[in-house]
Amino acid sequence: MRRRNAISGKTRGGNTRQTRGKPRTHKIARDSTRAVPISKRSRAPRPSSLSLKQLKARADVLAAHSDMMLNPKLPASQAAEGRGLETRDLWRYMPKAFKKDAGGRIRAIADRYMRRMEVFGPDGPVFIKIKGSNARNKIARYRNDVFSFLGGDRYALDKWEGVTIQGHKLLTDPRILRMQGEQGNLPEHFGSEQVIPYSGGAA
Repeated sequence: MRRRNAISGKTRGGNTRQTRGKPRTHKIARDSTRAVPISKRSRAPRPSSLSLKQLKARADVLAAHSDMMLNPKLPASQAAEGRGLETRDLWRYMPKAFKKDAGGRIRAIADRYMRRMEVFGPDGPVFIKIKGSNARNKIARYRNDVFSFLGGDRYALDKWEGVTIQGHKLLTDPRILRMQGEQGNLPEHFGSEQVIPYSGGAA
């Protein structure tokens, strides 16, 4: 009978040692960096997963973000307080729409979050979904020009003729807009996030 090498587990002849019973298993250490969940500060909740109360808070965060974009000097704490929020709500609902500068001050930046907007439609106000603050700002400029047109500036809508925003064609028919203005059939919250349940879509 050949003597076995106690260290290598092989016989002197070089054959692999055969063990009886269940083979030994070795636990492989997992890469801890892969097991770490995505930070809550970098992932926003999906609108479709929020309650109406949470949707209202999200809408207020969107409004605070717009306030800060319009006035870069506006402190985040003041923008949040002005909308009935706490600063932590900004990070909770729109973490990628804010960043801290070198001095630690929170700044609003362009984002790609989904917004539900109320705009002019052929038969009255309609809701559309748009993605990102840049598209929202474009709709806001269109809104201002619509009211300028209704106020007497007949050339205010010329630049919007045939323009679409993410598949949504902007209404520029002067006859329809005048009629809706006379009837008071205008969006009540034109340009702001609407607090109604989402049927789906990315955050």
